[in-house]
Amino acid sequence: MALAYSERVHCEPIVLDIGDDIGALIIYTRAELRNREIEVSLKGENTRRVHTEVLERQINGETRYTAVFAELPAGLYTLWGNVTSPAGEITIAGGEIAEVDWRDITGSRAAIPDGQEAYPPLLPPICSARKKISAAPMGTAPMRYDEAGQVAWDEMWTTFCDLALEGGPPHRGDLLEPALPEEIRADLERYERVLSEIERGLSMVTTLPVVRSEKLGWIGLRCDDEEMALWMLRAIVVENVCVRREEDVLYLPAGPVYRLEKEIKNVITVVAKTHHYWSEHLYQQQ
Repeated sequence: MALAYSERVHCEPIVLDIGDDIGALIIYTRAELRNREIEVSLKGENTRRVHTEVLERQINGETRYTAVFAELPAGLYTLWGNVTSPAGEITIAGGEIAEVDWRDITGSRAAIPDGQEAYPPLLPPICSARKKISAAPMGTAPMRYDEAGQVAWDEMWTTFCDLALEGGPPHRGDLLEPALPEEIRADLERYERVLSEIERGLSMVTTLPVVRSEKLGWIGLRCDDEEMALWMLRAIVVENVCVRREEDVLYLPAGPVYRLEKEIKNVITVVAKTHHYWSEHLYQQQ
């Protein structure tokens, strides 16, 4: 039986929707607060509280317990340790990530002082050092083309670090799934064009080998090892894109009706984001 959202261990990257006058808050706690709700409210609006659960997360092979407020309007906030008693205050600034250390649940619950590194670090060091982060959805990044008129998939975003950290919205609507075999057989020529473009894009944004699947509707990406494939699978699933794994090969969906600026772009984008996060941040910290 599948575990409830709050009960399972979360291995997927955290996506923060911040920028302009919207910031984020991460609260680090001890295991005793797992599944407990933490509330915050704008100063002077104690009756209008926002809450989130403390979740167990696996980061770099370590277990951490965090409450993440992915988007909060800028302002001075009251932190609530229980229904009636405030546990401190924190200022949320637009485009920035505030951090609070509640690991000492019996002592002080003050915000982490300036210049002191939060423990344990939840965001990759290259990205967490940035103060201002654009909130523009990565999914709306304009298409870029090379001199031959082909999509320049490796130039779509300012940097892959921006893409990996900010993420943008996942695939919109229903789960992006592979086409049915009969649909593919009815238009094999168009299906081949879709496969070729996804294959070209995946090669450009990952440099990993792309393999053709014997099963219609799938295209494979060979990871460095099974650990990498398993981590990327978990991260891709939460982006609303169907994915399966056979040992160290990830299989991603494809179909003849996939459009260049929609489904094809979504597949390549989610792989670019998750591959960068793994190879440049998680794997390097191990």
